[in-house]
Amino acid sequence: MSSRYIEEVQLINFQDHADTTINFTNGINLIVGSSDAGKSAVLRALNYVFHNSMKGDSFIRVGTSECSVRVKFSDNIEVTRIKGGDVNSYILKDIDGNNHTYSKVGQTVPEPVRKALGDPPLDDKKKPISYADQMSSLFLVDLSPTDLPRTLSELTGIQNLQTAAELLQKNSRSFDRSIKDKNEKNDKLKINLENYSYVDNDLEKIQDIESKLKVIEQDNEKVKLARGFIEVNNEIAKEAKKIKESLAKDKIILDIKENFNSLNESFQLFAKAKSYFQIHATYIKEYKKKKAEADTLELFLSEENKNNFTSMSDKLQKANKAESYLNKNNNLSEKIDGLKVNITKEKNKATQLKKDLKELKEQLQSSGNWCDACDRPLIENE
Repeated sequence: MSSRYIEEVQLINFQDHADTTINFTNGINLIVGSSDAGKSAVLRALNYVFHNSMKGDSFIRVGTSECSVRVKFSDNIEVTRIKGGDVNSYILKDIDGNNHTYSKVGQTVPEPVRKALGDPPLDDKKKPISYADQMSSLFLVDLSPTDLPRTLSELTGIQNLQTAAELLQKNSRSFDRSIKDKNEKNDKLKINLENYSYVDNDLEKIQDIESKLKVIEQDNEKVKLARGFIEVNNEIAKEAKKIKESLAKDKIILDIKENFNSLNESFQLFAKAKSYFQIHATYIKEYKKKKAEADTLELFLSEENKNNFTSMSDKLQKANKAESYLNKNNNLSEKIDGLKVNITKEKNKATQLKKDLKELKEQLQSSGNWCDACDRPLIENE
């Protein structure tokens, strides 16, 4: 890729040039012409655009009031310097073809224009380096013994090399001292490491201990799992014991049910006895009535009445016994009613216990803690 270069320069009303366009190529370009043909004017025009170095308006062509110098680069960027009348400006045409005008230019080149020109170099006196026209003093020849080495150094870069060499020498000495210090520290560390030669053996022992500790930790985990399993089985055993107790209660309830059936039969017999007792109670009333009449009428004198009284007395005794049986029957009926209520409650409890027992059995079977062969939970021996 070729480097950037000045492709074209146009001078309008600049010194002796009314309208002159000069094309350049990449590399060295030679301008040839007779005296006063305007060769130096081209250099001045370039210097004017790059450094804004010319003051006043003496370089404007006689008979005109405004001049311009346009510099086009190989990347199509153009910079035009215009001066005359009320105009004192730079026009920058960027790579995209957009124009940017900077008016009322002072002593320096506007920053965007200077960057577009490639930051033209200046010496410490703010003058272009290696520039001289026919009116200037000879390049390098007229320099003082003090300025000549400085200028040569700036042109060739020797001063930068000397500065770099001095910096490298300084850094080299610093690195030498640093290396020496580090070597001394390294030697001391080697000596100190000899005092810790036993560490390798101890490291192997530590690694062996760590491996054993890992085994112990694994065993502890197994023990924890076993303990948890035992605790679960103990809980299951407690629940099974409760279930057994509930089953025993169920058996008692079943026995009570059988007794209740027997009592029911007795109750039916008592009901029949009650009807007999009611008949006997009627006889007793009649007996008392007859006896009262006998006492009144003095019917005791006849043998027949005595026999009747004797018969009524027997009936009265039987009636009293019947009344006693009736009272006992009433008490028994109350007890039977209470027993029925208790039996109903026990039946409900038995139904719930059976349901809980079935759910617990299903849980034990799903967890593998139920023996199907013996139909009971697996209980750990205490």
